[in-house]
Amino acid sequence: MLRAVIVDDEIAAIDSLEILLNNCKQDIIVAGKASNIDDAHRTISNINPDVVFLDIEMPNGSGFDLLDRIDNINFDIIFVTAFNQYAIKAFKYAAVDYILKPVDINTLSNAIERIDSSKAQNNPDKLSILQESIENEKPQRIALSTQDSIEIVYTDDIIQFEAEGNYTKVYTLNNKPIVVSRSIKEYEELLTTPSFFRCHKSHLINFKHIKKVYKNQNYIEMVDNNLAYISRRKKNEFFEAINVFLAQ
Repeated sequence: MLRAVIVDDEIAAIDSLEILLNNCKQDIIVAGKASNIDDAHRTISNINPDVVFLDIEMPNGSGFDLLDRIDNINFDIIFVTAFNQYAIKAFKYAAVDYILKPVDINTLSNAIERIDSSKAQNNPDKLSILQESIENEKPQRIALSTQDSIEIVYTDDIIQFEAEGNYTKVYTLNNKPIVVSRSIKEYEELLTTPSFFRCHKSHLINFKHIKKVYKNQNYIEMVDNNLAYISRRKKNEFFEAINVFLAQ
């Protein structure tokens, strides 16, 4: 049985989420509720929950202020938010779980299923990246979830993404390739800075790490000597984009 705590400054939102949790197929019980940071800190300390459903914006502080008070975050966190699309992008940068308000029972059930199956502990860097991404228009780091770990990398250090079926291989300056179970399209939508360009269905490159461009060929050589291919339909767009990047 999973023990849950709900933290939200809106009592109606707490009550609504509790009703949904009581109707989920998983074994989960609402062991505590709080509508401000002080009460939330006391409740979490006393109950020692398995999961906390946490709103970010609250009176007298934020969800991050609450987490800063807790020395050992030994519970899973699912952020429940009414944030806009920009903030959703921040959650994806940090690879943390979130649910949008109004909460849908199927989405909620899926989130609980991930907790029940993985029992993953929270990486402090993931929470740091989330806060950084929400507060900064151009996040500097991204969390890459692999089968065995969470890899924290600087976006500037990413050389390219290469699609491999349902997986994506991430090449960086400092590590061997990182294999993640997310599609390359997700990273194309996430990394919308001028540095990154989807030049082929299988390649998303960082212009900062191009070693050589072969004008009459359909590939690029990157700084790690790996190749990235340019599709015919993207060739003109590629040269236009790289000229804009170089002119900055």
